[in-house]
Amino acid sequence: MILSGISIWYFSGTGNAKYAANRICESAIDMGYQASVHDIANTTNSTLPINNNNLLGFCYPTHGFNAPPIVLHFLLNFPRGKNRVFLLNTRAGMKLGKIHTPGFGGLALWLPAIILWIKGYKPIGFRPLDMPSNWISIHPGLKTKVALSIKQHCETTLQRFTHRITEGKKVLNGFLWFPLDIVL
Repeated sequence: MILSGISIWYFSGTGNAKYAANRICESAIDMGYQASVHDIANTTNSTLPINNNNLLGFCYPTHGFNAPPIVLHFLLNFPRGKNRVFLLNTRAGMKLGKIHTPGFGGLALWLPAIILWIKGYKPIGFRPLDMPSNWISIHPGLKTKVALSIKQHCETTLQRFTHRITEGKKVLNGFLWFPLDIVL
């Protein structure tokens, strides 16, 4: 199928998922695609801009090791379709020395993917994104240098992810975390 554009919906509490959605959109536009970003909190299902040849994306944070209720509700009411879709959940990333450590996603990728698959969509991208952790009740706040390093790491990740999904390639990074996600 020839890709005509990308439509991305996001929900963001802290700005991380919005940032990811906007970066994917900007990269897609730089590659010559039409792309748009829509805030789930301000979108009704009657105004969904869906083209059959568009890649559809959903970016959202991990809340309680799952997708936020507003995202699940949005997807449950999303119309049926046959588009290819990608899911990106933001998690709490950290850094130990030079190693970027992952956050935990639980069912944040899997439950939305199942909902969309049942509705006829073809999930091709599963990508957790480990943005700087904001769990300051669990650990001290991150130093600016560390947060910037994590952000730069995420920039590279988003660039690679965007190139692969626009080429129609599957991105299955989320499967690497599946055993741990199920345990959580």
